[in-house]
Amino acid sequence: MTLRFGVRRFIVAFLAVVFDLWWMSQTMAAGETHVTVFDADGRETSGSLQAISHESLSVAGQKLEWSNVVWLRFVGQVENLPHEPRGSAIWLANGDRLVARATGIEDEQLHAAWRQFPEWPEFAVPLESVRGLSLSLPQARERRDEITAWLFDRKAARDELRLLNGDVLSGEVTGWRAEAIALKSGGAEVRLPNSDVRDIGFNPELLVLPEPKELCWLVSLRDGSQLTLLASKSRFDGESLKAVHVSGVSWDIPIAAIFELRVLRGRAVFLSDLTPLEAKHTPFLPDARGWPMQRDRSVAGQPLRLKGREFPKGLGMHSHSTVTFELAGRYRKFHAIVGLDDTTVGAGTAVCAVEVDGRRVFEPPALTRPKGPTRLPIIDVTGAKRLALMVDFGELGDSQDHVNWGDAVLLR
Repeated sequence: MTLRFGVRRFIVAFLAVVFDLWWMSQTMAAGETHVTVFDADGRETSGSLQAISHESLSVAGQKLEWSNVVWLRFVGQVENLPHEPRGSAIWLANGDRLVARATGIEDEQLHAAWRQFPEWPEFAVPLESVRGLSLSLPQARERRDEITAWLFDRKAARDELRLLNGDVLSGEVTGWRAEAIALKSGGAEVRLPNSDVRDIGFNPELLVLPEPKELCWLVSLRDGSQLTLLASKSRFDGESLKAVHVSGVSWDIPIAAIFELRVLRGRAVFLSDLTPLEAKHTPFLPDARGWPMQRDRSVAGQPLRLKGREFPKGLGMHSHSTVTFELAGRYRKFHAIVGLDDTTVGAGTAVCAVEVDGRRVFEPPALTRPKGPTRLPIIDVTGAKRLALMVDFGELGDSQDHVNWGDAVLLR
């Protein structure tokens, strides 16, 4: 009797999976766009995208205002999966990444062309919003990540050029036309062929890109680009998004080129956009290096990655660390995905926990790379005053304990 009942349950579950796959294939064959939405009430909804505008969207019969959306992911199309940046890239002051080829500087504008979308027109971005760029991205991911860490950790008040032969030149970039870059250094000006230059870091003290106070979309394109757009000025028009970037640059982006979209300054508040009340790190050995918490980067200053997926929003921490945020009763729920960063390549063990007002509310088994990341349940923080995230030593001490909290978000 029990066996028959178990067999029936298995058959029903199997048929349900087959039907779901068949239905998805039919909707895609019919030209429908399939999406998954996570909203500010902690619900995840999957279905066909029935309508979308700059104010709201409708998915599977449910209408959502953008302020009530945490993220939207376009699924079901292999060609729409995100790629690692290739060839060259530009990084902006706010952390945005454009997989584009810089071609020169004119009238305080950096001119560039998209790499993976050659049919898109060339564009120009204000030079004061550009943190730096790479003219020749390395093939190895580790070396590409090193460029990101270098650009965002630079403190020296000068421009810096890293050449393909390993040399580093510093000074002031005074021009970039045709095939050469002009650099003023030590009272003299030198001209370097583009083919000799690998990376350029601009003076971080001259960066100007004010953080908008209004609702924005953080859009991830399938070429690896990440763009922060002003929702009030951007418009969905048929099969494309007429996008306006926070720097003022405009693009016409086909919806098919978008992989996912996160909503900033809506009901969802990402922890990386808040200033912690306290952030402490205690090394395993007394004289060991410190690993301060990082926002929207791993603790090593690289993109947050968990099992091959990159998270543009989140926190990077290391054992033993605790970070505490003031909630003041303003939030209802908390959610995140936690795991060891992909750079740990199989090593490392760490223990993590979540505390609300000093009460431990979540503590998964020890984190390891083979086990993969853990998706937290929706944690109730209604009326709570403080939220603390903790990362402790595992079986291997602090070796490779690079822990990422991807999409760590509070829901108002």
